[in-house]
Amino acid sequence: METTIKTHEYPWYAGNSRLIDPSVSGKWLAAHILQAAIILFWVGLNTLSELQVFDPNVPMYEQGLVLLPHMAAEGIGVGSGGAIASTFPYFAIAYVHWVASVVLLVGGYYHLCIGPSDLSKGGRGTTKSFAFDWDDPKQLGYILGNHLLFLGIGSLMFAGWMHFHGIYDPTVGEVRTVTPFFENFTNIYKYGWSTPGFNPFLVDNLGDLAAGHILIGLLDILGGLWHITVTPFKWEQRLGARRDIYSPDGLIGLSLAGVAIMGFISAYYCAVNTFVYPVEFYGSALEVKFNVAPYFKDTADLGEGVYSSRAWLANVTYYLGFYCLQGHFFHSMRSMGVKFENIPKALSDAFKVDSSQPVEISEPLEE
Repeated sequence: METTIKTHEYPWYAGNSRLIDPSVSGKWLAAHILQAAIILFWVGLNTLSELQVFDPNVPMYEQGLVLLPHMAAEGIGVGSGGAIASTFPYFAIAYVHWVASVVLLVGGYYHLCIGPSDLSKGGRGTTKSFAFDWDDPKQLGYILGNHLLFLGIGSLMFAGWMHFHGIYDPTVGEVRTVTPFFENFTNIYKYGWSTPGFNPFLVDNLGDLAAGHILIGLLDILGGLWHITVTPFKWEQRLGARRDIYSPDGLIGLSLAGVAIMGFISAYYCAVNTFVYPVEFYGSALEVKFNVAPYFKDTADLGEGVYSSRAWLANVTYYLGFYCLQGHFFHSMRSMGVKFENIPKALSDAFKVDSSQPVEISEPLEE
């Protein structure tokens, strides 16, 4: 099964590379919607899987769980001291994710099989406004702006969750609500400048955590509105992987670099921060070790072959970030003209031995 776009042929496993031509932008959108559906389905499935093995009599971090600790840290189903009071909310969240994945599956099917293959030809609602060309900075900025709006809204929603529902506060061992004060917002800049006592990886109070999400949410929304209305400046275009023209490889390389950086930051944050990632759910802080590659190791002895939830989460996040970094190098080099498909032949030619020429073999010297 291959997809032909102009003069290029891509096998099925090339993923979204098959859909880089704007004439199939509808299928490009469908691919992204279906990928989101897969993620939601995985969350629901893995949550139910973790619930099947969860034992309330054993510390959560010793059971190899990843999603349940996240929900517990957000104050869901948690009682005093971090004890799990009810697992019903976890079941409900799992099924909500499954229902949402089905909704996205239907949306992906629509754009794949029913909707216009080329978004520029229009469709329902505002479909046409999301048509794009790879070398149209204004339209690419418009799409980026909409992404930033959703990220900003999500960040503000989490701050709202902290205000109305509350999250687990390990300093008091209870779920509590929080409303940040002006001082918390000024602290954000101290974290940014690495002021002594304000290590950004060691946030230790709910007020600063809530203020950070509000500030980031507002900045994302302002950035989204900016990119929707303002065409990127020339220096931004050069910084954003544009040489003579934007290219799909240049843009995806830049995006993967951003994901890799966020992966590395998240991995280290999870490894050392015991406030946002409470010890009750994730286990003790980790230490950084070096072997073939850096990795995070448990500081507590949990037994042979047993790793804490923190170790699982930090290491998997780190290696996913590292994988994205390799993707960044690959796509960025392709955007600069490197043709990886020619490398095997080039190496073969470089080390080829001409069979028409005799090969001299020196005889061993006699003693």
